Amino acid sequence: MHKIGLTGGICTGKTYILNIFDELGCYTVKADDLAKKIIFSKGSEVYEILKKKFGNEIFVGNEIDKGKFSKIIFANQEKREFVNSLVHPLVAKEREKLYQDIKETEQFPFFIYESSLLIEAQTYKDFEKIIVVYTSFEEQVKRLMKRDDISEEEAIEKIKAQIPIREKLKFADYTIDTSGDFEMTKSKTLEIFSLMKKSFNID
Repeated sequence: MHKIGLTGGICTGKTYILNIFDELGCYTVKADDLAKKIIFSKGSEVYEILKKKFGNEIFVGNEIDKGKFSKIIFANQEKREFVNSLVHPLVAKEREKLYQDIKETEQFPFFIYESSLLIEAQTYKDFEKIIVVYTSFEEQVKRLMKRDDISEEEAIEKIKAQIPIREKLKFADYTIDTSGDFEMTKSKTLEIFSLMKKSFNID
C-alpha cells in the first residue's frame, strides 16, 4: 500500500476528490478528522495543555467551544502556531499507526491522506507522491463565501492565512484543477488514479 499525500488550498475541492478516491478503492483519511479527535476529546494528550494555555478564551465549562476555538486560531498567528506545534506531531503519530494497521489488511492499493497543511508542516516528506488540488483565487473566494456564509473580505483573509497555491504546486507530482464542474473534476481524478497505478505497477 502506497502513501499518497493530497493537499490544496481551502475550498479547492479536496474533500470531493478524496471521496472519489474512496469510491475507487483507496483508503482515505483526513488530517482534520485526526486533529479534531486529538483536540476535542477529553483526556487527550493536549486537553489539559489547551485548558491551561487558553482557559475561558476557548472553554465553556469543561468543554472546548469549537466556534471560539476556530475564531481564535484563524485570527491569531502566534496561537495558531502554538496549537499546530502541539497537535501536528500527535496527528503524525496517529496517522502512522493507522497506516501500519491498514497496510496489514492488504486490501488497499493506496493510503491517501488529505491535509491543507501538508506543505507548511513539512508532512509531504512522509509520502511517496503528492497530489495538489487547485482552482483560481476568485473561485476559492466565491466557494468559501457560500460555504461559510461570510463576506468577501473574511473569505480573502482565511485564504491568505495559508501559503499561496502556486507555492504548493511546486511540490506536486500530480495536479487536479477543479475549476470546472463536478463531472470534469471526477474525470481528471480518474486520470490521476490511472497514472498513479501505472507509476506503481498496479493492475
